[in-house]
Amino acid sequence: MINQKKAPIALLASLVGFASLTAHADGDSDRLRQLFDDSARYSPIIDFPQFVVGDPVNGRSTFGFAVGSNDIDRTNALFEGVSTVSGTPQTITSNGKVCATCHLAQFQYGLPAGNLSTLFPPGDPFFDTTPEAGADPLAADLLAVRGLIVARPGRFNPFLAPTDPFKLVFSWRKSQHLLNVVFTHGLLNDGRARELVEQARGAIFTHTQNLDERFDDITNSADLSSKRLKDISAWEETVIDPPELKALLDPTDPNYQNLVNNPFATVSLTTAAQRRGQQVFAASCMGCHNEPNVFSNRDHEDNAPLTTPPSYGHVMDVGVAQRNKFNLDVRRYDPTTHSRTTIVLPLVREDSSVVQYAVHDDIGEAAATGRFEDLHRFKVPQLRRISQMAPYFHDNSAASLADVVDYFDSDDYNNSADGSRFPIHLNHDERSDLVEFLEAL
Repeated sequence: MINQKKAPIALLASLVGFASLTAHADGDSDRLRQLFDDSARYSPIIDFPQFVVGDPVNGRSTFGFAVGSNDIDRTNALFEGVSTVSGTPQTITSNGKVCATCHLAQFQYGLPAGNLSTLFPPGDPFFDTTPEAGADPLAADLLAVRGLIVARPGRFNPFLAPTDPFKLVFSWRKSQHLLNVVFTHGLLNDGRARELVEQARGAIFTHTQNLDERFDDITNSADLSSKRLKDISAWEETVIDPPELKALLDPTDPNYQNLVNNPFATVSLTTAAQRRGQQVFAASCMGCHNEPNVFSNRDHEDNAPLTTPPSYGHVMDVGVAQRNKFNLDVRRYDPTTHSRTTIVLPLVREDSSVVQYAVHDDIGEAAATGRFEDLHRFKVPQLRRISQMAPYFHDNSAASLADVVDYFDSDDYNNSADGSRFPIHLNHDERSDLVEFLEAL
């Protein structure tokens, strides 16, 4: 059932000594990207990396929600203690943020953009961007106005020196929505986290300190905070809507095969425009949003997470990062000189040559894998309840579903690496009907 094409050995930038390699910046990147895609193992099986053994009730509380409501409760959600992972005892003290701070239930466990002062009172830890962005003066406004947070994929990699460019490279990204995250192959906006415990651990590291230290001995210790990462992940796996989708997690469920065979079985449409829009979606969008009834991406390595090199899921370059609609500045800020410098990453091509790549926009999964072919690649999001998750794209650059559809009908998309392979050209009626369908999901 599985295409066992021989996959090339991935050279991970975080572990390779680049000084011995020769840089060739003038290769055929399109050919190499196609080579990389073709070499990935693909599984047509509808399966998921289930399940985390944990207590979802305790996990919801640890995530930061009050019992019986969606109000934020910080009392049971803080990871604190003394860590000795770095060799020197280090006191970890939470700044008051919890998972629910950036994953609000009313927005399908994500954040909106703009007017965040109406959601949190003045002085709330939510507005303290120091743990994520340090002294970068852009951080506060980008959070308050755009709903964007600093992401540094290499921040807690113990193999990287403090000045390594993969340690320093960063981008401005939205908080990922957690609805139906159990149906996702690859987490976070760029797909780099392979399973939920890994994702939760990284978030705890990021939001509780201004340093770049790991403290696994606290998050995984045998005391009261013992299994809280697993509990959080177990709860996240229960966040499913519509509830009928749960059948996809169990091949023995009587409704499993129906949901697999009929990709729109759980979609309720009431108008002719919505039904026409479904036909447009099936013709133009399901090449990427191909998980039946969830409309995430089903392509993945048919192995448990953490047993194969990245990527576990299929990430795509659709041109959004290069467009950089808000002109987001990804140069490194130096608080001593108040100046910015361009970060240059040695990215490894599939042919083992190296490109010294100057970072001017969000380079997507390449910041984590160090592979040139992963430039500007991001995961394909699930689409259920998508009308409640505005704004859209990893940088919140599309305010409405109409804006999303317009983007995928634009030159920016159609000229992108994956847009050129899966072009979309809609007439006025098709565009309108597709928006109607997406709003019904």
